Amino acid sequence: MRDLVRGRTWRGPALASTVLALGLAATGAGALALHSAENDHAAATLRVRAGATQAAVTAAVARYTATAQDLAMVAGNTSTAAARADVDASLARLSRGALPGAHDVRLIAPDAGRSAVTGRTVDGGAPGGGRWAGPPPEVAAAMDVAHDSGQIAVSAPHVLPHDRALAEARQQLSFVIAAPVHSADGGTFRGWVLFSLRSGDFLAEALSSGTHATVTAALADVSDPARPVDVASWNADTAPADPETATLPVALGQRQLMLTVRPGTPLIGEAQRHLDTVLLTGGALLTLALSVLILVLVMAQERAVTAARLALADRRADADALRLAQIALREREAELAGFSALAADKLQTPLTNVASYADLLIEEAGPQLEPASLGFLDHIGRSTQRMLHVVDELLAYTMASEAPLRLEPVDLSQVAAEVVAAHVAVSATLPSVDIGPLPVVTADAALLRQLLDHLVGNAVTYVRHGTAARVTISARQDANGWWRIEVADRGIGIPAEHHHRVFAPFYRTPAAEGYPGTGLGLATCRRIAGLHGGQVGVESNPGGGSVFWFTVFDGASDHQSGEHPAFLAHRA
Repeated sequence: MRDLVRGRTWRGPALASTVLALGLAATGAGALALHSAENDHAAATLRVRAGATQAAVTAAVARYTATAQDLAMVAGNTSTAAARADVDASLARLSRGALPGAHDVRLIAPDAGRSAVTGRTVDGGAPGGGRWAGPPPEVAAAMDVAHDSGQIAVSAPHVLPHDRALAEARQQLSFVIAAPVHSADGGTFRGWVLFSLRSGDFLAEALSSGTHATVTAALADVSDPARPVDVASWNADTAPADPETATLPVALGQRQLMLTVRPGTPLIGEAQRHLDTVLLTGGALLTLALSVLILVLVMAQERAVTAARLALADRRADADALRLAQIALREREAELAGFSALAADKLQTPLTNVASYADLLIEEAGPQLEPASLGFLDHIGRSTQRMLHVVDELLAYTMASEAPLRLEPVDLSQVAAEVVAAHVAVSATLPSVDIGPLPVVTADAALLRQLLDHLVGNAVTYVRHGTAARVTISARQDANGWWRIEVADRGIGIPAEHHHRVFAPFYRTPAAEGYPGTGLGLATCRRIAGLHGGQVGVESNPGGGSVFWFTVFDGASDHQSGEHPAFLAHRA
């Protein structure tokens, strides 16, 4: 007997360890989800900034392309004698504001020396038209591509001849855009329009307005993947606020450019960065408190049961000792009930405060918070409500055997309708519930409502994801006056080998993995049915699902005489 008693002392630590492990796992998963949401928010913010930066650079490139095409069209639509005057008039209208980074523009003749017909500077520097001594190799190659393809071509990055006299620190890599000029009928090649732009000035002027001050940007020519060339940078002196980087392509004629964008200011707020840590710490503390509570409750109950069993084993013949042991057991159970009430007050109050303050923050500060922050507060509130639900079920199970019975006529049809209405009101998918004729029985109305609420709640919860629950509530009576109340569902079902175990405290079938629950609901149902002298059970439902049932005595008048089975069970 002593060996059997000693062998049960593992239950308290095992249950506490299980709850602690599950709670920490759930808290860790929540914190990980918050951390992932923070990273997703940062990545989305960077994508928005990088997209705006890419759009600004692409728009500036498009203005160059459109301007070059317009000038080529003007030069091609006039005779040779009039071309210079028309082109000069078009060149006079060019401005640095419309063409960021532009240095000069020229109209080049298709002669052997490729001489400049006309030209002007756009940036206010020394005129370039009169100093043309033939194109550099990079420009000549682009002119050949434009001539052969009939399309705009862009030179490889190089230092403009005009800039080679500058100090090396002031020199910039530049591009030259070459647009072929053809006669209006498309048959005669008349030369080229050349635009030269300094890449550093181009990037700085293209990104000088709007939200681009919040990023650092670098532009590289990757037309030859084996030899990429860094051509320009923007806000290079600003230290990146986050390690994230976005790399986006930019097309410039036939050349392939790559724009690398880094955040210059933090992507997420400082307070938002630590929400996952707050959730992890708070959840760990709450889980630890709940585990300690379970350990204390179970160990206290085991000590009381152990004392009673040892007393019965050692003093079986001593009636007085047995009576004293029974009295001691009842006193211990009363102390356990008192401790449960105290624990409920001490643990439920902080949890309720956390949930209330989360709701208050959403209501009062919601309009000023970002959507991600609102989501974090909502996650904290829902996690706290789940913790409160666990505490409520644990205390309901502990106190079920101590509840004083208040027997009275109970209309099960009305109770079932109220229970079903409460679950339908909060269900995400509208369940189908059929309530058959139910009897009026003599029972404790509050406890019987709690029992039926657990069974209906399980029937609408444990369904395959994405499907609506189908539940049938019915009753039948045997010859001895007992009613069997059945709650049948079409849910995930319970294997036959688990039918006799699902009513044990904290036991959950493998099929219930991923569904909310503590494993105490059915154990509480068994206690309530036992208080009424009845039984509970489960069977497989033909066609899928389960049929949970409990028995309750009709006893329309037996409770008056004290012969109702609930009186007898409670006395025993």
